Amino acid sequence: MKRISFKRFLGIHSAALAAVVLYLLSPVKCPIKYFFHFDCPTCGMTRAMLSLLRGDVSAYFDFNPAALPFVLVVLFALHKNLFPINSRVKNGIIIGGAVCVFITYILRIIFVNK
Repeated sequence: MKRISFKRFLGIHSAALAAVVLYLLSPVKCPIKYFFHFDCPTCGMTRAMLSLLRGDVSAYFDFNPAALPFVLVVLFALHKNLFPINSRVKNGIIIGGAVCVFITYILRIIFVNK
C-alpha cells in the first residue's frame, strides 16, 4: 500500500472543505441550472444520499440513483494512490463511474423530465 504525505492529504481535504464552504455561502447552488435552466448530471445527489442514509430507498432512486456510485468513485479518485492496483484498472474504475453518471443522466432526461 502506497502512503501519501500528510501535506498532500491536508491539501486534498482542505480543497474539498473550501468547496463545501463556498457552496454553502453562494446564492447560486447549481450554475448549470441557474444559467441554462435544466438539471445537471449531479442534481438531486445530496437529497438522494440523505434519503439513502435515512433508509428511504424509493426516494433515493427518485432523486438520483447515480449518487452512491458517484460518491464512491470520487472518494476512490481522491485516494487512488492508497490502492495497490494497476493504474489502468484505477482509471477504468473512474471512467466507469463517469459513464454510469452520464447514462443515468440521459435516462433521467428521456424518462423523467417532461
